[in-house]
Amino acid sequence: MAPTRSQLIDTANAFIAAYNQWTVSGVLSIRSASCTHRVLPGNQPARTKAEFGEFLERTIPAIRNFRLHAVDTSPWIVDVEMRRVTMHLKSTGESDLGAYNNEYIFVITVSEDGEKVDEILEFLDSLYSSEFVSNLAKKTGTALG
Repeated sequence: MAPTRSQLIDTANAFIAAYNQWTVSGVLSIRSASCTHRVLPGNQPARTKAEFGEFLERTIPAIRNFRLHAVDTSPWIVDVEMRRVTMHLKSTGESDLGAYNNEYIFVITVSEDGEKVDEILEFLDSLYSSEFVSNLAKKTGTALG
């Protein structure tokens, strides 16, 4: 049986809660074994679950206390037939440069059983992100790419 609207929303909330653990195992815990994560805009290929874990291993020490939260004024779009949830989120965090704050649209595709996330499309403020990553690398020598 396909997941219900309520199950899709529960899994989307679990996705945010997993991110907010801000550990590699925590962030990856809601993802299926075959989950892919693509960041847009840009031309980078989608990352596998393992590749995204490697990215997190570099990122978590550089951006501390990272938290995602929903933007209250933007209702989520839930497509039950496609098992997709589209969310407008913002993040907060701390770094050696000071505060890290970004804005996102996440489109997640939930597994057929409704328990895990199979695909993630992450649209982010690419100008802010590229400037932040460049400035962080200059200050600390930490490359997040």
